[in-house]
Amino acid sequence: MRSSAESLHRSSLGRGVALLIVALLAMAVIVALLAWRARATLDDLRRADRINTALPAMTLLMEDLLNAETGQRGYLLTQRASYLQPYRDAIRNLDRRVDDLFARDEDPAHAPKLARIRELVQLKMSEMNQTIRLHDSGRHEESLELVLGDQGLHHMDELRDVLGEMTSSLRAERGMISERLSREAGHTELLMLAGLAMLALFTVMATSQVLLRSRDLLRTQKRLRGIADNVPAMISHYDGKGHLRFANAEVGRVFHTHPDSLVGKTLEQMRGADSAEQMRPFVERVLKGEAVAFDAEQVIDGETLHFHQSLVPELVGGRVEGFYACSMDISGRKRAESVIAASERQMKAITDNLPVFICYIDAQRKLRYVNETLRNWFGLDPQAALGLHIDDVFGVASTSQRSAQLMLALGGERVEFEITSTMLGKQRHLRSIYAPDLGPDGRVLGIFTLSIDITVMKQAEAQLARLASSDALTGLPNRREFDQALEGALSRQRRHMREGRVLALLFLDIDRFKAINDTHGHGVGDTVLRDFATVLRRAVRGSDHVARIAGDEFVAVLEGLNRPEEAEQIAAKIVEAVRAAQPAGVAVTASIGIASVADGDVPAAELIALADRALYQAKHQGRDGWAALGWPGADQRR
Repeated sequence: MRSSAESLHRSSLGRGVALLIVALLAMAVIVALLAWRARATLDDLRRADRINTALPAMTLLMEDLLNAETGQRGYLLTQRASYLQPYRDAIRNLDRRVDDLFARDEDPAHAPKLARIRELVQLKMSEMNQTIRLHDSGRHEESLELVLGDQGLHHMDELRDVLGEMTSSLRAERGMISERLSREAGHTELLMLAGLAMLALFTVMATSQVLLRSRDLLRTQKRLRGIADNVPAMISHYDGKGHLRFANAEVGRVFHTHPDSLVGKTLEQMRGADSAEQMRPFVERVLKGEAVAFDAEQVIDGETLHFHQSLVPELVGGRVEGFYACSMDISGRKRAESVIAASERQMKAITDNLPVFICYIDAQRKLRYVNETLRNWFGLDPQAALGLHIDDVFGVASTSQRSAQLMLALGGERVEFEITSTMLGKQRHLRSIYAPDLGPDGRVLGIFTLSIDITVMKQAEAQLARLASSDALTGLPNRREFDQALEGALSRQRRHMREGRVLALLFLDIDRFKAINDTHGHGVGDTVLRDFATVLRRAVRGSDHVARIAGDEFVAVLEGLNRPEEAEQIAAKIVEAVRAAQPAGVAVTASIGIASVADGDVPAAELIALADRALYQAKHQGRDGWAALGWPGADQRR
């Protein structure tokens, strides 16, 4: 009867497994089809996404080209400054637009057309830049002729054609992709429904076959054996005389034999006399009905292993018939503890030799850990400081300086800050981090502190700031510093205007400075610039701001003038001083453009442009003099 039942079970199980395999194979085929369709769909979506990003890039490129060409012609035909900035902005955008288009459209078939687009854009940019140079040099007729020439129009027409052709092609391709995706979406849905239906059908059939008779043949002993054999611990059962009656697979693995071959052996036979002798007191206790746990070492095949062992008495009718043993191999943990201990020693050696102050302060503000930097910075022994209150270690003055940050950190907030402290008579600039140590319940147990000495870095930053705001040759402030000074002066002029005060901006340059360099050499030219800067500083008031902004170009911001004529007097004084100084023994003259303003609402850029225009007038009048323009007002020249 038993054989018949087991035969029926095996046949039912075989049919169930066969049906399940068929179901899995069918599902695998469907999944492969779905994966193939998904990949094709993903490729289409990626291509559509590239098309969607390439089309706006083409449109933006054409818009910038049209804006540039419109601004170019509008500026040159009308001579209005308002056309200049959009024109130049559009030119600066062209290279970026072309690079963006190349990055977005990676289709190799479009590479020749994209290369032609780049070539045409470069031609248009070259034409536009040449137009600016011609116009700035006063060759207006040539610049107009270049703008209106047939070659530039031809390039623009070709660029429109190429972009239009690529745009039409990409839109058509995008339409085909959308149509294909819509068509295949329905097929994919049907395929998925069919796969799910097939899987459900075969799964029900297979499950019904597998479960047939399974309940009658699953035995408690097999189940327990399976559990015991898969526990990562040695589980064994001994009788009252100390003979092994059961051992799981882990026992066989540790002793390198099949566990059944160990049944009937004593502790001495299995573990050796020395190990059995170590275990004897614990075995005697467990045979008296006491559960015990202990750690022990054992040498197996020449390897020393560490075990955590638990012995539990087997009670039958109140009597101890034997005991169960559970041994966990903790050799890995012991090795890890050894590694951790070595790592802690290494970490302490590292932290003690870092140029960083590290410590741990508990919730009562007592020092629980500190590295060797305490000795270097404070002259204190780290070991002697442990357990002391931080006020006693660092002093009340030092801890009070950081009291706000300490309160925040002890309240659970991570704090980063910079602070300057004096330690052993040396001032240190510190970058500190206070990180709270939170317990499992969220309570702050203490704080970790880390402080880095950034004194050298702060000194370097200050030096770099000084270098960044001054001109290396003359020692005067540079263009960046001048821009900030002018904005500040205009802001103050809004208050000074109520008192009738005037602000003036002087633009100065050395006449024919290139000829000085060409004739006497750049060494003499540098000397002329330095001497010119010295003359300029002496000629203006101590409150005036003087700067070198480029080459032989200098500026001076004059604040708090009673009237515009005071700026003209200072300009005349500068012209005379330069003429008389003869820097480096060279006859040198200077031209000055003056822009004066009575209110503070004039934009800085327009005031600079006004002073530049006045300088141009001074140059046009023969150099070695000055010209003044008011905002707004009449011109004056000398």
